[in-house]
Amino acid sequence: MTESVDEHRPAHNGAGRRNGKVPAGAEPPNAGRAASSRPGEVNPAGVAEILDLPPVLPPERRLDCAWRENAHSRIADLDVDIDCLAVQLGTELSAPEKRRLVAAKGRLQAADAIVKSRPGPFSAWTGVDVARTWANMHAVEVTLIRLSDPAVVAAKLPDIIADASLVLKPNDARLQNLRQYEKQPPVNCDDCAAIAQDVTAVYAACADEHVKARSFRNLLFGVAFVLTLFAIGFGILGWLAPQWVGLCAQSPLKLSATCPSGGSVPTSADVFLIELIGLFSASLVGSVAVRRMRGTPTPYALSMASLLVKLPTGALTAVGGLLLLRAGVLGPDLAASGTAQLVAYALVFGASQQAFTRLIDIQTQNVLDNIPTRNRGATKDSHPSG
Repeated sequence: MTESVDEHRPAHNGAGRRNGKVPAGAEPPNAGRAASSRPGEVNPAGVAEILDLPPVLPPERRLDCAWRENAHSRIADLDVDIDCLAVQLGTELSAPEKRRLVAAKGRLQAADAIVKSRPGPFSAWTGVDVARTWANMHAVEVTLIRLSDPAVVAAKLPDIIADASLVLKPNDARLQNLRQYEKQPPVNCDDCAAIAQDVTAVYAACADEHVKARSFRNLLFGVAFVLTLFAIGFGILGWLAPQWVGLCAQSPLKLSATCPSGGSVPTSADVFLIELIGLFSASLVGSVAVRRMRGTPTPYALSMASLLVKLPTGALTAVGGLLLLRAGVLGPDLAASGTAQLVAYALVFGASQQAFTRLIDIQTQNVLDNIPTRNRGATKDSHPSG
């Protein structure tokens, strides 16, 4: 969630130093750049000597979805940040620090391989690609905070605090610590380690919210699939045994049209016809409900999943409502309605699914609101009421 900050800073900011001082015997900040062909360009050979790992390469093809493109762009930025940090540290780079940078490079390579892979239905359902990619990227960002110059970490603090305020409670001790670092005198190396630990907790809380959103999305898709199976199964039952589903009124003379298909006796198409009318009505009501929904930058189609639940629900409520009507629950006059009235009632009962799915819409929006997203307040303010 934290933004990339340019590591190339003037000498007075302490770039390539520890606490603004260059230890004795340390190389100057520009060491490792002597073989560069252009001024200010990091020497790839120098980075390779330090970390012994290849850089992240651009994808050979267009990636499959937007989150993969965004993730790859962020991975490329982090890769440059690690290389720049390795060159700036130079001979100051201790064995533990080198181990951290090598591990960070390996995490970036793993995340890059996931982003460039072709998604499958199982990974899309479980969200394993998204979770592993962002977990690796977040670990790299924590490493950069831990090893970067304190002046660079201080520059990142506003973004870190903004991200933490989205997932931590206002009275959380970690959030208060981060705000304290922003108010106190210049950040030192010990503070960087503490800030990195707090950022780890922020990313863990953010990952939990994404897991909740993904599991709720899967629940909605599962409910939509089960309801669709019920609707199809009920339609097949009406097709095979139309007399078992009482959608026709009892008419002694059998002269008036009292069945959904326009006849006076049950037919195989009655149930499917009513379900189609209910599906049509639910689609209309669902299109109106879209105006109250907001998009989300997450890769989880929560709003689409909540809309899909409405379609089979409308088909089933249309059939169920007509069964109650034919049973005389709503009165004998309505029970004897003709074909035209049945179609109208099917439209009404299909639209009534909104009464059942409105709570799902509310819960969907609550889950979306809990996902940490910058500029969330501006999005809410721009959302029309009603």
